[in-house]
Amino acid sequence: MDYNRGEPSTSKECACEAERLLHQAAQTNSADTMNRLVAAADVWGRLAQAAAVREAADRDRDAEQ
Repeated sequence: MDYNRGEPSTSKECACEAERLLHQAAQTNSADTMNRLVAAADVWGRLAQAAAVREAADRDRDAEQ
């Protein structure tokens, strides 16, 4: 994922980041670190949902044109 390209992340990119963070949380021995990683994964999951809605709206708009 390139945060500098100025384009919104795709739902797939966001979902992959959420999955990566959850996997990392499962590997840690620190409860505090695990909690932070799970919270971050939740944010990325919500971003994935928002991106999916945006992508669907873009597809619908393109189909109407």
